[in-house]
Amino acid sequence: MRVLAAIALGYLMVVGKVGGQGPTEPLSAGLMDPARAELDRALSISFEAPREFDPQLDTPKRRVAPGSRVISLTAGCRAVQEPYDLLIHFHGAPNQLETAFEKSGIDGALVIYNWGIGSGAYEEPFGAPGSFGQLVSNITSGIRELCPTAASPKRFALSAWSAGYGAVWRILDRASDAAKIDSVLLSDGLHAGFVGNERERNVNPAQMAAFELFADQAVQEKRLFAITHSTIATPYASTTETASYLLDAEGMDRIRVDMPGPRPDMDLTSMADRGSFHVRGFAGMDKPAHCNQLYAFGDLLLPYLKERWR
Repeated sequence: MRVLAAIALGYLMVVGKVGGQGPTEPLSAGLMDPARAELDRALSISFEAPREFDPQLDTPKRRVAPGSRVISLTAGCRAVQEPYDLLIHFHGAPNQLETAFEKSGIDGALVIYNWGIGSGAYEEPFGAPGSFGQLVSNITSGIRELCPTAASPKRFALSAWSAGYGAVWRILDRASDAAKIDSVLLSDGLHAGFVGNERERNVNPAQMAAFELFADQAVQEKRLFAITHSTIATPYASTTETASYLLDAEGMDRIRVDMPGPRPDMDLTSMADRGSFHVRGFAGMDKPAHCNQLYAFGDLLLPYLKERWR
């Protein structure tokens, strides 16, 4: 590290950034293009001129459409001029999610749906074959209303908080639709019923099959699957129990930890990672703990997507 720092300091002095007068032709003073580019990469910096702001392409775009849909292009139309990445989120405060998406630096489009209370409100729209394809078609048309020269999506991610998991379940449950999904992010929202004696709390395998298959692929790094959950107890399988079900299916153990979370009243209690399958468990058994999962969506889940789509 000291060697790199010394090289960097010498480089900056050569090009006249530090110290006295630099030579008028810095490259001829010793650092040729290949070496300069290599140093730029090592330092994660670039000396390219900043791109000129184009109000038509770089102004953020937003549209609220019928059906409780929000289309958000936080980086403007430039982000969709070529085949782009699309994150479709189900259930949650749009302003919170849009701010998190913008801060993440993910280059693409965000679309948010809020269809009501309970997972059934999110399952029902995907009951028929072709329903996900129609959703994507509607989204693409909506984006082109904002940006007439927009291309089409190239990669899809699904995310959900709370009851929104119902939409993700139904999409993944149809193989032809699941094949189109690159990533899934679930924020305290994966529930299921039980089989057998309910007092034994055996999670229903049929309701977990689509998620288990996606976890299989994530472990092999063919997909990204990231889950965060609280410890809220529910009469049906809780988010803790469903996460544990998937970890058991993959032969993974939780690492017990005691660490502060991204919000003042969040405590990380467990974690598990294999390939591109990630689970983070947090303390908290009340409504504020549940809402914290949404508020921390940008801190806990979007970094995984940013890394995958970089």
